Amino acid sequence: MKKIAVGIDFSKKTFDVTVVRREEDHFEELGYCAFPNDTKGFRSFEKWVKTTLKTASEKADKSSLIFCGEHTGTYSIELCDYLAEKGYFMWLESALVIHRKAGIIREKNDRVDSKRIAHYALCNFSDDVRAYERPSKEMKKLKSLISAHQILTKDKVTKINQIKSGIVDDSTLAVRMLKAELESIRKRLREIDRSIKQLLANSEELSHNYKILISFKGVGFLTAAYLILKTLNFRYMTNARELGCYIGVVPHGQQSGTSVNKPPRTSRYRDSMANSLLSTCALQAIYYNNEIIRPYYDRLIARGVIRQKALNNCKFKIINVLLAMIKNDRKFDITIHGKSKAQWLQEDIDRRTA
Repeated sequence: MKKIAVGIDFSKKTFDVTVVRREEDHFEELGYCAFPNDTKGFRSFEKWVKTTLKTASEKADKSSLIFCGEHTGTYSIELCDYLAEKGYFMWLESALVIHRKAGIIREKNDRVDSKRIAHYALCNFSDDVRAYERPSKEMKKLKSLISAHQILTKDKVTKINQIKSGIVDDSTLAVRMLKAELESIRKRLREIDRSIKQLLANSEELSHNYKILISFKGVGFLTAAYLILKTLNFRYMTNARELGCYIGVVPHGQQSGTSVNKPPRTSRYRDSMANSLLSTCALQAIYYNNEIIRPYYDRLIARGVIRQKALNNCKFKIINVLLAMIKNDRKFDITIHGKSKAQWLQEDIDRRTA
């Protein structure tokens, strides 16, 4: 159990820091300060933490410290990279998780927030907590390309809807300009697609798992790229249920006493892009008669399962198969990855009793 936590509240120009020490159930604030959110501020911050711990007669040992902050996108990444490079344990947690565990909040400011984050770290740290891992240059490049792809896709949908709505039909010039912008966006999207494919195919770090994923009929390059990015090339979220919950395909029910009994449903807390990409994969796998997904889908429909639920089950089936392929380190093979869990268990029993 960590005894000293450094809570960090990020913002665009600055970040606020509070150092808290825990002795059993007693929490003591050792110091508070704010720093500019740049390289110079990072160095001043590291020096201040060491001085604060020395003043409080605490060892500035990296193994005894835990740095914790809320994930705020680009505002938090640079400091996390700096701390990870220096060998500190940086815990980047979802702001929603910290907020839900904070209880009733009556006062809010940057100093209070940093102290609240430090308390959260000390109370919830365990061996399951993963330290922030600085991504490689190739992973950063992949993230930038996928972000650009998302932005351009939104712009494309906006332009298509503007043209279809008919609001500019009375002006030939306006229609022509919108269509020209739409074609320009499509051209840039094709360039982004080529760059993503080239990066995944030529990267020593990413190409192996990429080739495994796209060997499954229905999985395209963009889905493979997104899964590689979100799992850090399958170093994280290698459990099917964990990844399924993150994507939003695992249903959860709600039951309490006799008054609350809601049927299992997928949660709205999900990665919408991953969910959308996986929906496309499932539809493609069904349309092009994937050896596993199409028969599974037909069996569900024959049993009377509604189409939307059957499609969601297919998405979770795809997650299971893809993770099995990565775990086995081999491309899709129907004789291996087409077996159900019951068949694997039965084969294991047969081998033991033979």
